[in-house]
Amino acid sequence: MRSGLAATVAALAAGAVLPAVAQDFQYNMITGQLPGTEIVAADVVREPAFTGEKDEKVQAMDQAKNRLDTEYCATRTGTFVVDNGLVVFDDKTGMWMVGGVCR
Repeated sequence: MRSGLAATVAALAAGAVLPAVAQDFQYNMITGQLPGTEIVAADVVREPAFTGEKDEKVQAMDQAKNRLDTEYCATRTGTFVVDNGLVVFDDKTGMWMVGGVCR
């Protein structure tokens, strides 16, 4: 478990970006777990770039849920549950940060 987390942290530090395609958009994201907590999160970017619209928030949350379910929650026999307080749009980078826990 620790080696998997260490690999994830190393990949995040190295800027690993994994693509996913849906609905004529190209999505890329970086996922990770906040050390010492149960919080998992994904930084989601899209081409064409997000502008911060509410429907884009839903798209980002859907993309993040799919990836976080697979990468983190499946091994914990749960599913990703978003924490709306951990969904933030950065207008400088055009990125949605989506965080929550596996339940």
